[in-house]
Amino acid sequence: MTTTEEVVYVRLTGGPRERGHTQGEALRPLIAIGMQRWKEAIAAATGMDPGSYLERFVAGTDFLPAIERWTPGLLEEVRGVAEGANLLFRDVFAYQLMDEEWLFRVAQMRSVQGAHHCSVIGLAAEGETTILAQNMDLPKHYDGTQTLLHIEQEDGLEALVFTAAGLIGTCGLNSAGVGLCVNTLSQLSHSTSGLPVAFVARGVLERCTVDEAAGFVRSVSHASGQNYAIGGPDGMVDLECSASKAVSFMPDSGWIYHTNHPLTNDDLPSQDENAMDVVFSGSPKAEEARPRGKSNSEQRFEFLAERLGSGKEGLTVEAAQALLSSCETPISVSRESKGSSMTLGSLVMELSVPPVLHLAAGPPAETPYRRWVF
Repeated sequence: MTTTEEVVYVRLTGGPRERGHTQGEALRPLIAIGMQRWKEAIAAATGMDPGSYLERFVAGTDFLPAIERWTPGLLEEVRGVAEGANLLFRDVFAYQLMDEEWLFRVAQMRSVQGAHHCSVIGLAAEGETTILAQNMDLPKHYDGTQTLLHIEQEDGLEALVFTAAGLIGTCGLNSAGVGLCVNTLSQLSHSTSGLPVAFVARGVLERCTVDEAAGFVRSVSHASGQNYAIGGPDGMVDLECSASKAVSFMPDSGWIYHTNHPLTNDDLPSQDENAMDVVFSGSPKAEEARPRGKSNSEQRFEFLAERLGSGKEGLTVEAAQALLSSCETPISVSRESKGSSMTLGSLVMELSVPPVLHLAAGPPAETPYRRWVF
């Protein structure tokens, strides 16, 4: 384990349980800090004792069968994290379910604290290196626990995964040049028995081609509405996923740019499923309740579309970094922002073989990018 700038780097080897145990043991103090802040945020948002709330959350959902079916190794990794960190498996497992816990909290508690705002851009142009990039915006209680996992699988495939200490991953790339960026699409239908986002993300990074990764995303049942932008040396695909659908999105220009509202997937929850359609920005009910202006997601999407233009100019690492560092909309959300979220990290990926990761472990307008290679 080493600390560089504002990110902790941890190299994980061996089988899934061993890799998880290594992370849990190496990051034990940082995981404890992050989980304590998370529980304090839960208590503030719900008015409940965090332990009672997490018991209710785990009992009220059924994600384990899907995880055991599609990503059993990752479940073992989570068990290893709990063992290495000397924490309850229930708590560490629930900690992985970032989007799913948030959806549960909204549906059960009518609380919308901690909404996620992520911005993704990418371009796969013929004869040029595929560039895929994103700002990962998350609740501020994760700040200070930024972690880069260097995972070395037993089959030889490696991955660099950006995350918070104790989580198995949010986004990243692997040594085959496959990269992944994600956006929450909370408006779409969800399932309490689908595969959670963190497990889908890591499952993508266990594939060696864009086609294999996209096939995996299309094959699973999804727990949460999420956009998965997948790139590699062989191209790029963007999939808006809900409980019942995985729908491709690709602008005519050939660019990928996405924020936090669905553009092609129309699988919205029915009113009697939950009350979430009245609170999520971008949903019809939310727009009816907003007499003027556009949602944060729509503003960021229009900003990206305008700045990226036709796509004929190509996309450089420097241009991607400059765009993601913009505070105009804002794309880069400061630690000092009034809201509960911030840009926890910014990733720009050169998806060649070998690939290159440029990572700012904080708002890129405030944090320098560092270059990482396998």
